[in-house]
Amino acid sequence: MSGGRYTIILSAILGLLASIFFLFVVEEEQKVEVERVFDIDIAGVVALEVNAYDTSTTIEKVPLTGWEITSPMRYSADPNVVGTILRELSTLSPVRTIADTVENLSEYGLENPSASITVNQGLGKPLTLMLGDPNPSRTAYYAVDGATRRVFLIPSQINDNLRKTSDMLRNRTLFELDRDKVNEIILTKNDYQIVIRMDSFGTWRVEEPYRLPAERDEVLNALNTIGGASVVTFVEEEPKTLRRYGLTNPKLTATLKSMDGSINHTLSLGNVENGRVFATTNKRKNVYAISLSVLEQLDRGADSYRRNTAFGFQSYRVPTLKVKMGEDSVTLVKKAFEDWRMMEPFKLRANDRLITALLDSLEIMRIQRYIPLTEANKVQFGLDSPIATLSLTIEDQINIQQILIGDNSEDGKYTYISDPGEEWIYAVRKSVIQELPSSAMEFKDNKILRFKGYQVHMFEIVTPEERLRVRRDQKERVVWKMEEPITGDADAISVGRAFSELDSLYSEGFITAEPEADLSPYGLDRPYMELTLQVGGRDDVPEERISLLIGKPFSSDRRLVYVKQRNSPVVSLAKAGFVARLQNMIAQTPKS
Repeated sequence: MSGGRYTIILSAILGLLASIFFLFVVEEEQKVEVERVFDIDIAGVVALEVNAYDTSTTIEKVPLTGWEITSPMRYSADPNVVGTILRELSTLSPVRTIADTVENLSEYGLENPSASITVNQGLGKPLTLMLGDPNPSRTAYYAVDGATRRVFLIPSQINDNLRKTSDMLRNRTLFELDRDKVNEIILTKNDYQIVIRMDSFGTWRVEEPYRLPAERDEVLNALNTIGGASVVTFVEEEPKTLRRYGLTNPKLTATLKSMDGSINHTLSLGNVENGRVFATTNKRKNVYAISLSVLEQLDRGADSYRRNTAFGFQSYRVPTLKVKMGEDSVTLVKKAFEDWRMMEPFKLRANDRLITALLDSLEIMRIQRYIPLTEANKVQFGLDSPIATLSLTIEDQINIQQILIGDNSEDGKYTYISDPGEEWIYAVRKSVIQELPSSAMEFKDNKILRFKGYQVHMFEIVTPEERLRVRRDQKERVVWKMEEPITGDADAISVGRAFSELDSLYSEGFITAEPEADLSPYGLDRPYMELTLQVGGRDDVPEERISLLIGKPFSSDRRLVYVKQRNSPVVSLAKAGFVARLQNMIAQTPKS
């Protein structure tokens, strides 16, 4: 009995689960199968006819061109509007079916429908949808399938998307063009003309009324304004006269051209009326009303298209910089990010911060005033004998970018510079090029030693009287061991202070970098002190020995001392304070 009762209970549970599955899962699958009014393959549609608001429009798919209105006029159709109509028809599903077939359609406004759409799919039978009156609540519209005479309701939004006049179906974009191919823009106003052309290096330039690099963003704004101009209202088809629209002598004419001749589009703008401007194009003699903003964006002087910055390069794309200052010149090469090297007149590390700051300032340097480049002006503004001449190579550019730097203005606010390839002198704010040193050799690296303290494994100080050497413990990296003059634990704090002294040592004056220079005047032939650091040798860091020689005090200022790296020809002056602090460290070191 007990087993039978359990069997009955299990059977009831299984039955309940089956009911739930049927009610929810199967019913849900049925909901997915949405009823469609038409079976339309959008890709296979070759033509459609739209009747609405007492107008009939025929649209055909033209090979290589796309959708085109062929009646009542010949005009390109708006592909987005046509696409919306076809999508609405292909996915059309009744809100509610009124009757599967109706003999008398008049009570639904379908006997003489206010709108209809016929779709031609080539060899297939045309499909027709007719639209009638709104339902009493005006939330939907009556529609009928022309083949089955089945009446149903469709949403108001779909009804609105399907009812289109010829003008609604027209393509409102005035020009179809590949904007990347445009290489010339001509703006004409009365007798005044602005010509902007892209050169062979891809740089936009103003060619008329003067020659000057153009501001790229302003040029692209003009290009997008012309190429994106669209019709607000179709005013008149090929009128006999354009006088009343102000298009006989337009306020402004804008022309776009391409080098290969495939683009030659002209937009003419005339009178302004009701917040719109009348327009026509060289492709059609029709008159359109377009947004007044098109005229406002284009009706500007040539100065609006002048490049605001003096030069058109990105500082990070400069791999080589040559600087000439009087008889002094230097060649700088970027080996890696923040790693500039001096190659001429000596091979030295260069001042990364100084060079980066200078190039960054040149990149963003804004022009405050344009001055014609005449011989008289060159003399007046110091560009006949410039203070400095900079020559920059720029990645992906053939031409060298030259920059001449002249005098400062009398009030000290501006510096005059020029690009020999242009016809102008630029006045720029003096503060922009304040990073320019007083001599080309000052581009060398002013840091005496470059090392990372955590990579140093041995540090040694040698004087004619004594030697002090410590070495990092191989197992405990924060522990230092004394090797000279005694063995034992070293004071890690004192070692750290020594590293800090050397890391903050900068050149206060350049003396020479001649490899064969006589070092005896500087006391570097027999140095007073030599500091040696052993760097790397583990953790994939190459081993390197860095030795600094310390010579005599500078005779004119004993607060300075001559210094030189053993493997470098550069002799510099450094502040002598670090020597006394190192001597004090030696004095405090136990001798036995």
